[in-house]
Amino acid sequence: MAILKSNLCPKCGGLLDIDLDKQIYICSFCGVSFDYEYFREDNVKEVASKAILRGEYGSAKDAYDFMLTKDPHDFESLRGLFLCRNHWPDMRQMQIESDVQVSPDDPVLLNAVDKCLPEHKPYFEKVREALKELRHYRDLKYEAKKIGEKKEEAEKALHDIQEEHYTITHLFTEFCNGVKEAGFKAIEAVIGLTVILPLYLIGYAIWQKDWDILIEIGVIAAVIIGVYFFIKLIAGKCLSASMVPHQKEVSELTEQYEAKNAEAKQADTRYKELVQEFMDMDPVPSK
Repeated sequence: MAILKSNLCPKCGGLLDIDLDKQIYICSFCGVSFDYEYFREDNVKEVASKAILRGEYGSAKDAYDFMLTKDPHDFESLRGLFLCRNHWPDMRQMQIESDVQVSPDDPVLLNAVDKCLPEHKPYFEKVREALKELRHYRDLKYEAKKIGEKKEEAEKALHDIQEEHYTITHLFTEFCNGVKEAGFKAIEAVIGLTVILPLYLIGYAIWQKDWDILIEIGVIAAVIIGVYFFIKLIAGKCLSASMVPHQKEVSELTEQYEAKNAEAKQADTRYKELVQEFMDMDPVPSK
């Protein structure tokens, strides 16, 4: 005896057992039986539809399976099994992308494409097309995320180089601070003398009216200033040269990241358009 649980007893609300051999329904709770014809096709679909809305997907699946024994090409039953598999109340759930975890190669969906009538095939094929586009969108977002991570690493490397070369462009200041922190007070004193001594010599030269000393001091000062700016120029050149490959990498990754996100946005838009398209062509719109 082939038994298939489906439908609800109209007297007590219990689950009915369907005896396909005798073509009768038997309530396992109150014992009442119903003739096979008591449950017409429309009634069984209504019971299944209400079960889905209540979240009773197991009962709804049994009812749709039963309907497909009568008509293997029934559109509502084929779609109903797809809803039951995904625990969706209706196909509008596909508008909520985060709730869609089904593959375009889902066996229930492939079976619907294969078993449905020719006039219903475009509907299920459009559902598959939308799911493929959604998968494409998610792949693009994942790729964009990976590129974004590489971009952050490249930006950090560039920042580290800038920090490293900052000390070179400010050589004298950093050197003095380093010397002071290391405790080389003697060298700090010498550096101080290089400032005090020229001032003393200038004062002495003016007092003695010895212009040769002033010229010598001027030459020494010019040499020191020249050396300073020369070192600063060389440091700047080194900085620029070392930054070039990293700047190029950051620029390329930024371009790739923006392009991938733009492509993902297009895929997302296309997915939403496909969802709307198959909903518009729905031969039996979800209630």
